[in-house]
Amino acid sequence: MKTIMPELTSVSEIERYTCEGCGNEVIVVEAPIIGGPNKGDLSRHKRGCLCWENEQAREAKKVQQKLKVRHMIERYSTVNPDLANACFENYQLLNPNLEKAHSMAWEYADSFLLDEPVNLLLSGMYGLGKSHLAYSICKVLSDKGFVSLFISVPKLLTIVKSTYRDDSNFTEAELLDVLSKVDFLALDDIGAEKVRKEEEGDSWATEKLFEIIDGRSGRHTLYTTNLTSDTLQRKVGPRNFSRMMMNTKVFKLEGDDYRINNKRF
Repeated sequence: MKTIMPELTSVSEIERYTCEGCGNEVIVVEAPIIGGPNKGDLSRHKRGCLCWENEQAREAKKVQQKLKVRHMIERYSTVNPDLANACFENYQLLNPNLEKAHSMAWEYADSFLLDEPVNLLLSGMYGLGKSHLAYSICKVLSDKGFVSLFISVPKLLTIVKSTYRDDSNFTEAELLDVLSKVDFLALDDIGAEKVRKEEEGDSWATEKLFEIIDGRSGRHTLYTTNLTSDTLQRKVGPRNFSRMMMNTKVFKLEGDDYRINNKRF
């Protein structure tokens, strides 16, 4: 074995001491990494120390949680094909208002700081590029290494319902936990979720939205909506609307729908 894999026997004892935490005798050993991108580099381990073993277990759990979050983001991020290539560079600056919206969104992404959470709400009619700007912010932040998620609210609520099935790979609690912890969450088209008029502000969808929005307290969240403030408040309920407006900058996009501009018939 030593001839075939000599690195397995290249373990050196560095020191011995008694751990103040667990009281065990600890042997610190150094050995080369056998495979992977860091092959050949020296790595230190502690034998006999329960404190170190618990710390390693916690670190491994954090790594697994990050992988789980990444998998869920890749699975649940809902981007329409026509939005997949959206970025700040190809946003259509059709009027001064949209130019200002573009500058404001870029500044938001450029000055993003985890410990200084600021929410953003983009309102306005269809076809003005609210989702385009929201997804552009998401892209920039992802490139910077932040955990960012863009998802339409109607689709999100459908996904939440899917967790109730017996064959679901994730529970509702796990999904909501991910949504509450990502560095940046863009909730697209809030208020477009379908509820009966008599249920407005008091429906299952409203309750789920409150859980998500409330769980985002202290983290950056962006909302886009086609509704006015009065209509949105009635649709999502006063409690959700109040939470949404906390530490939130509002920008209203104005202009003509670029998707049907010059396409009259």
